[in-house]
Formats: sequence, structure tokens, C-alpha cells
Amino acid sequence: MPRSSWLFGPVLSLCLIPFAAMAQTPPDCTKPAGRTDRTICASADLKVAAEDMATLLRDTMGNTPADGRDAIERAQKAFLAERDGACADKSTIPACRALYETRAADLAAQNSAAQKKLAAVVAGIPKDAKVAAAALQRYNGAPAKAWLVYLYQSGTVTVPDKDATVRRLVDEILNQGLPKDPYLLEEIANLGDVSSAPLATSLLFLRHVLSTTEMDAPCFLFTKHGQPAFEAFGAFWGNARDETPGLCNPPSSVFDLPEWKAVSAHMDPAIEPALAERGSIRHGYERQFEVDDLQASLVPSTLLESPMSAEAKKMAEQRGRAVAAFRSWSDFDVWPEKEYRATVTALPAAINATSKLYREKFKLNPQTADQAARAAADRFIAGRLGLIMPDD
Repeated sequence: MPRSSWLFGPVLSLCLIPFAAMAQTPPDCTKPAGRTDRTICASADLKVAAEDMATLLRDTMGNTPADGRDAIERAQKAFLAERDGACADKSTIPACRALYETRAADLAAQNSAAQKKLAAVVAGIPKDAKVAAAALQRYNGAPAKAWLVYLYQSGTVTVPDKDATVRRLVDEILNQGLPKDPYLLEEIANLGDVSSAPLATSLLFLRHVLSTTEMDAPCFLFTKHGQPAFEAFGAFWGNARDETPGLCNPPSSVFDLPEWKAVSAHMDPAIEPALAERGSIRHGYERQFEVDDLQASLVPSTLLESPMSAEAKKMAEQRGRAVAAFRSWSDFDVWPEKEYRATVTALPAAINATSKLYREKFKLNPQTADQAARAAADRFIAGRLGLIMPDD
């Protein structure tokens, strides 16, 4: 906000700014306003703590519905009053730091609890999307707004002037609700106009926003949207960023079948050391393992759907090369021949057990069940074999 040289300009303007907006702003260390700000700005640790506090307060307020924010504001006012006494000069920096740590821990706990409640609202989407959307509108944080973008863009909930509404929500998320993470913001910018993009884009936008939270991607996204959802929430970064957002847990994993455990027993001795050697890239592999498991265990028929995105098509080509390499494997220095032969012997039983499960549990016809079971096997083998194959 522009500063006025006239006395009443800034005073009146400050009166019009909601407390929450003021409390979420760390001290301006180019122009410290008082003794407390000067103390904070003189300490690198306290400057970081104040910035982190502002972000945490913003997130906690954003993840709390409107009628629950008063208690947070009152607690923050009390903290600021105590801070002004505890951070009055440089001699009190240790006490000031401890005060920030205590308040940050309290806010983090509140934010985690708030996100669980928000996740419960999201979980109600399959039952009554309109009721869930109305509840989400009581929040002003990025996660709730991203879910509204998904609801509107997917047509699950209709809204007047949908494109303008989605653009407004996306702008608010980008300008007010996300961490100052240049890599994340660049990838979101690369999505273009979400309001005019296909569903896959809004799902990827949702994934990016949820990656800044503790919230998981719920199973209904995958059961409802199939391949686009699995692609959106699969390996994207190829590093530790792929650890978030978390994925829902299927009722059971097909790869927990004893027959698959037998296959794993002959592959893991070669795969696990290779995974460890990949450094941070291992997170991308592990993410794709998790998504392949979820797809094969939750909506196996989608294993037969064609890839949609350019990256997914590239991954399918790589998977084909890995499966071909498996069939004619000869690098027994990397994967001993005895273990390879045992894997080849154990694999048909795993495929048959998977096909049986697909027929009985998912009611797939025999031909589709067999095809899906073989596709699941291709995912399992190729995802792991890629770790020990020469890089392209």
C-alpha cells in the first residue's frame, strides 16, 4: 500500500486492514518500525522465524473456515503482545527465539488439524459435490480454492461464468496462497489458462497445490477419472518433490499377493542397491511404483487405457523397452542368472493370480482380466528393471 506523507493517510489505512493481513506480514527489515523489529532484523535466525511464522499463519488461517478464524487471531494478538516484550533488545534474542518456536509449534498443530477437517470436506465430494463446494467456499486458502477449481472445471459442480470464476481462483492461489517456490510457480505457469484447458490440466494444477500441504489425493479422483488422474499424480519431478502430495491407500494391494512376493524376492536383491545409488532421483521411481500399485489395485481396467500426456507416452515407450529387455536379459553381472530365471518361472503364477482377482473382485470379463493382469505385470517388471538398465 502506498505510504502517504500526510498524518491521517496511513493511520486511516491501517484501520482498514484486517488484523490477519497485518499479522501475516514479517517485519520490513529495510525500515524496521520499532525496537522489536530491529531486534528481529538483527538476527538471521529470527528473520527466518518471522517469515516462516507469517507463512504458517497464512496457511492456518486459509485452511480454517471463516467462523473458526477468530480464535487464531486472538492467539496471534496475544503472541504479538508477548513478543513485543520478549524481543525488545538484542539481549533477549534467545527468549525471543523460544517464543517464536512455541508459537510456530502451536500453529503447525492447528494447521495439521485444520487440514484434516478440510480433507473430510473433500471426502464428501462423491456423496454430495454441491454441499462440499458450499463448504469449501468458507475457506480462503489455496487447497480449498484448488478443489473448487477442480469441481468447476470438471463440471462436477456448475457455476455461473465458470471461466471467469476459475481464472479468479487460480489468480488468488498464485498471488496469495502458495509458497515462494520459483520451480513450483514456473510449472504452474506452464499449465497456461486452466479455465480453457482439458481436465488433465486441472488435475495437475490440483496436484501442484496439494503438494504444498499435508493432504493426500483421495481415491475418488482415480476411480472417477482414471488415466488422467494417474498421470497427473505420478512421477513428475524426478526428485524428493515427488514425495508429495501423498496418495490414498487402496483397500488392498494386488502386489501383496503371495505370488508377487515370490517375484519380488528374486528381483529385490538387484533392485534395492540400484535404487539407493540413484540419490534423489529414487523418489521419482518410488512415486511411480506407488502410482502403478494404486492403479493396478484400485482401477485395473485403466491399465489398458492409452497414455494421454506426452510424458506418459514417453513412459509407455520406456516400459515397452524394459519389458523387451526382460524377455532377453543377459547382463547377469547386474542381475544374476539364477535370480532372473527364478523370476521368469514365478511370473506366470503372479499373472494368473492377478487375473483371478480381477475377475472375482472387479468383475472384469476373462479376456480383459487377463490383459489387465499382464499390463500390471509389465508395470511391475519395467518399473524395477529400469533401475538396472543402461540409461538411454
